[in-house]
Amino acid sequence: MIEIEQELGVANQNWLMSAREKLGLIGLLQCLNPESVIELGYHRGGATKWLSQYSKKVLTVDVNEFVSDAPSQSSNLEAWNCSTVEAIKKIREKKLAFDLAIVDADHSRLSVFQDIQGILPHAKVVLMHDSYNPKCRKGMLDALKTQNTHAYFLDFIPSTLKYDGLWGGLAIAWRSDNPGPVEEFKGELSSFNVLAFMSLFHLKSKVKNFKISISEKFQESLSKLKIHYGRILRK
Repeated sequence: MIEIEQELGVANQNWLMSAREKLGLIGLLQCLNPESVIELGYHRGGATKWLSQYSKKVLTVDVNEFVSDAPSQSSNLEAWNCSTVEAIKKIREKKLAFDLAIVDADHSRLSVFQDIQGILPHAKVVLMHDSYNPKCRKGMLDALKTQNTHAYFLDFIPSTLKYDGLWGGLAIAWRSDNPGPVEEFKGELSSFNVLAFMSLFHLKSKVKNFKISISEKFQESLSKLKIHYGRILRK
């Protein structure tokens, strides 16, 4: 797909979305023409470039220090280097409102739930990435099924089973007089359940995730040792 991405000008290694997800976001931006956008999850700014291009003002949030570089890309970008929990608290205090919110930060079930629940009262439209990851999807449902302001469609852009498991997909929610889950076509069936079942037997992704888990635990242990011995040396 890199060939068509290059042809369309959306190829970017810092933008962790599939070609169809990228084009879906750009199309939504063109149609929505938002005044203000909030992005929960900057990563390396792959999507932020397009948000700033089609919006008058963009606020991007990430715990990663790279987010501080965002304002240098465009004059309509504001960056908060903090957790999404802290950001939502500030948004609530400042009573900010957004035409569009992108949720793509911490991918744990609890964090996805907290991000969506926190930003829904402040956004007309909410786009949520990785709706085909089981933990993310559960977090989305935890937040969306208990609210009464937005309609939502979890399979706005479906995903596929990849080498590292079920990732990708875009869900969408929008402020509506008829809140709750919707179908695009009567009686339609989602491909998510089939892919989720297939992923249980997908050895390649299990091996990949096991290696990632071991690497993360090793790095965590190494960091703790450095801190521990640093304290000893200071004594």
